[in-house]
Amino acid sequence: MTKKNYPPLELTASQSQTLCSIFDTFIAELSPEKTLALVTSIQGKEDCYGINQTQVSNLAKISASSLDVKATVLDFFQNSVEPSKRVDLLRVLDLLATRPGSLLMTGYFQPFHLLSQEQREQVLLSWRKSSMQTFRGLYSSLAGICLFNAYSLTNSPILEAIGYDADKFFETHPDYEPVQHNRIPMMTKEQVTGMTFDVIVVGSGAGGGVVAGELAQAGYSVLVIEKGKYFHPSEMVQEEYQGYRDMYDGGTAFLATNGTTQCLAGSTLGGGTALNYLVSLKPQYFVREEWAKQGLSHFISPQFNKDLERVFDRIGATTENVTMSKTSEKFISGCKQLGYEVERTPVNTGGRAHHCNKCMLGCKAGIKNSTANTWLVDAMNHGARFLDRTIVTRVLTSKGKAIGVECHIHDSTEVTRLMAKHVIVACGSLRTPTLLKNSGLSNKHIGKHLVIQPISMVFGFYDEVIRQNDGPLISNVCNALDNCQGDHYGAKIEEGILLPGGVSNKIPWLGAAEHKSMMMRHKSMVSMLNVVRDKDSVGVVDYDPSSPNPIFSYKVSKHDGTSMVMCIEKNMKIMVTSGARELYSPQPNVDPFKFRDDEESRIDNPRFIKWIETIHKAGALNTPLISVHQLGTCRMGVSPKISAVQPTGETWEIKNLHVADGSVFPTSVGVNPMVTIEAVALHIARNVISSLEPKSRL
Repeated sequence: MTKKNYPPLELTASQSQTLCSIFDTFIAELSPEKTLALVTSIQGKEDCYGINQTQVSNLAKISASSLDVKATVLDFFQNSVEPSKRVDLLRVLDLLATRPGSLLMTGYFQPFHLLSQEQREQVLLSWRKSSMQTFRGLYSSLAGICLFNAYSLTNSPILEAIGYDADKFFETHPDYEPVQHNRIPMMTKEQVTGMTFDVIVVGSGAGGGVVAGELAQAGYSVLVIEKGKYFHPSEMVQEEYQGYRDMYDGGTAFLATNGTTQCLAGSTLGGGTALNYLVSLKPQYFVREEWAKQGLSHFISPQFNKDLERVFDRIGATTENVTMSKTSEKFISGCKQLGYEVERTPVNTGGRAHHCNKCMLGCKAGIKNSTANTWLVDAMNHGARFLDRTIVTRVLTSKGKAIGVECHIHDSTEVTRLMAKHVIVACGSLRTPTLLKNSGLSNKHIGKHLVIQPISMVFGFYDEVIRQNDGPLISNVCNALDNCQGDHYGAKIEEGILLPGGVSNKIPWLGAAEHKSMMMRHKSMVSMLNVVRDKDSVGVVDYDPSSPNPIFSYKVSKHDGTSMVMCIEKNMKIMVTSGARELYSPQPNVDPFKFRDDEESRIDNPRFIKWIETIHKAGALNTPLISVHQLGTCRMGVSPKISAVQPTGETWEIKNLHVADGSVFPTSVGVNPMVTIEAVALHIARNVISSLEPKSRL
């Protein structure tokens, strides 16, 4: 992430007191009674949980204040949040510090910090379940920044207290063998100023990386501009706190205006391909047929088949040498006993052994074949130039043609103009629409039709050691909801390994003591995720030229909500069938389910059957969602009346201006989209090459 030089977030004494009291509600020093209950709960199960009574006692004493979470959060605000966006937080803190404001927001005629721990917990839980998006968004933001920052710092006392030791696993594995990569040189402002290029590519992920590689190999002069910082594998710091700050857009997740949907997007050389879970799935054929019926026949052509195969070959996508973990065994066992289709997931490792559980923070071993390790290397080897930490604000045009870009290089406030014959925009579905609109394009479909392939997470606890962090992030996928006939509910169920910061932020917070109980048992936990193919939900990226970060809304449709709930049900059955004893749904109005000591883990348990009914009754409304697959905001089509770009990827309004990222998808693809984006980018690159004059080649 490009570091901002924003002024510090200054808090008054009352604001500071209120913020600390909120954080100390999420992570509280427990009472003697609750401490005793927590210590007693592990007796006889120390080996299962990988934790001893001394650690549990220490965990009970920890509070957000003892960890100084407030200082970490304020540092994040200074480096990541522009002053205009801090106003809402300060206003909330001011309200909660007064009697009238607290009554309005909490129902108590006392300032928030004077309420008891139990009262404060009930307030936060009421915000979590609120029908008002203001309170849901407030809860989500405060819980996220508190819990994630507390559990994501390396060497934190709270990580020691829960017995987290997964850092040791990967590099000490017998077949650990890093891949050495040459450094990709970055240009300075002085070097690039005044240069002209055949093509400028804005973005370096699955779309931009492929296009840059193809155009450079075809002999054209190419400049790749990346908003984030380039990290060579040797420079990657695989610590949650630092990794998200350095390599994700905005340093964290963007929250939708509905308050429950979070979007994560890469901002480093390689974009999302540098940070994803390695899953390499081809688009299902019924999706390709759906796109072809919209007039985009290329997607059922032999050429697209070849492009998909070429992508697989270049990134080394294979099921060879995919490691099995205890989580994998549970996942496969549950699926097979239930008759659910499950298959090994191809990953882009070239068949090398890969046990890393931290690739969401970059692949320090260099094994993951991101664009920075593949297509951009091809581009570099054929003369392409690279510029990181550069924000493009506008595509320059003249007489209806793209002629270059305006940008700010390396945090400079000075505007630099870089000229080119063609411009390829590949900033991702949250940023590409804004760049196009900033550049004067007015097509009504720019920014519309956002699909996010929403992810909901489910957690299960077992009475045995799982250690899900000891192994790959995802190695299997369940296709139980892929009915391609009629009104199919396209969804995938996958293993979903998280690090402590991610677990703390995603597992339901039901009170400080309950949350600590779950976190201390993380070694007996399995997390799974549902990736829904959103069919008719409504997503929009709003255009606000004054905001440096994307603003978007997303409303789940009845159909897609049904897909989500059906997935949650199947998730629960997979875990129960494989032996889970406790189950946690992401739905805010669904209490956890726990088998009694005298009960087997069985899906025909009458109490479990009734609990599944509550999952369906609760539906998907207000369920926290995560997205790492934003698509569709500049969709491809055969007419400007229904699309933002042509079948070639060129915009309808400006010649020589192409879009080459997931935003061109006509609809949701329903699988992890990296392979599809790269194959589409090959198609767009061919179209750009055909429009460039041969004489412009180097």
